[in-house]
Amino acid sequence: MNFINSLIQIYFESDQYHEKIKASFCSLYLCSFKMHKFTIALSPCRWDISEIDRLPDYMKISYKALLDLHEDYEKELSSDGRSHVVYHAKERVKELVRNYNIEAKWFIEGYKPHFSEYLSNGLATSTYYSCPTTCYLGVKSITEQDFEWLAKNPKIFEASAILCRIIDDIATYEVEKSRGQIATGIECYMRDYGVSTEEAMTKFQEMVDAAWKDVNEGILRPTPVSMELLSRILNFARIVDFTYKNNQDGYTNPEKVLKPHIIALLVESIKI
Repeated sequence: MNFINSLIQIYFESDQYHEKIKASFCSLYLCSFKMHKFTIALSPCRWDISEIDRLPDYMKISYKALLDLHEDYEKELSSDGRSHVVYHAKERVKELVRNYNIEAKWFIEGYKPHFSEYLSNGLATSTYYSCPTTCYLGVKSITEQDFEWLAKNPKIFEASAILCRIIDDIATYEVEKSRGQIATGIECYMRDYGVSTEEAMTKFQEMVDAAWKDVNEGILRPTPVSMELLSRILNFARIVDFTYKNNQDGYTNPEKVLKPHIIALLVESIKI
């Protein structure tokens, strides 16, 4: 139940705009291959619908939806004088697409990055920088200064992204290996440090434990931002911890891993 409660608590507000924010997360999962033109079209000087003709037909739908989505954000937030904060969500989307493009090139070219290179790129492709940033658009108390703080990837924010990347890598290693992916976190670590799969897995679990300590420290120690902001970072971390609990891949197999908990809490809940 902790997983579902965390997911709900990330966005417990129920008005129509917040529902739109939640639905928008699916727009962040873009095509992983042939993304170079998409990346160029989303570059700082080219976030414009006129760039759509540069793209293949199958990417035009995603590109237009992405631009329309952020235009809607700006219109919705203009009534509160907060349309300017959409800039930060756009920057995270650009970062995400750039790094997806790098991963696609690695796969296509058979490139084997060093682990540090892999992890640096993988923190963004975990989506744990982009999703929370987009989430905060719907929180009226989050200020421009808060978004600027997030943009610097403070320790608790980076730790949450590390949790997502490393926990995902542990749980999906065998599946990704069977697909022929050579630029996985486990493979990169094994190659760099000359260790076995088991030793790499142990080290990754140590990284998870260390990241949790950083998240807890960030929650408990005084910071320049509110608990309302910090609690959502914590809840995102809790979600990935539950989704891949006991090395189960709940993201790939939600029917098996997550559905029973969702039904138990929201469909067959017990009145107290």
